[in-house]
Amino acid sequence: MPLHSSHLLQPLDVGCFAPLKKAYNGQVLDLMCNYITHILKEAFLPAFRAAFNASITPKNTRGGFRGTELVPFNPEAVISKLDIRLKTPIPPPAEDLPWEAETLSNVAEIAS
Repeated sequence: MPLHSSHLLQPLDVGCFAPLKKAYNGQVLDLMCNYITHILKEAFLPAFRAAFNASITPKNTRGGFRGTELVPFNPEAVISKLDIRLKTPIPPPAEDLPWEAETLSNVAEIAS
């Protein structure tokens, strides 16, 4: 996958998981308004279930694929949004090559 392209190529991140995160944050804020500052499993599961039911819907799933323009299939729309800069690789200068260990063979090499 090209760098910085997950928002274009992962429609469930766009259409489902972002709304899930927002809905869960709203559930946690409601708990905090009731002075619940440490969420145990007993409070987490109902809060997560309510957020999940509100955000993981067929409408949001379809919207994620439409929003990323993967359905209907339109590769040009996706590719045109990518910031691709082709570069010709340039080999590093000789002094920047990684150091390789070698066995010294005489006292003069050790001294240097």
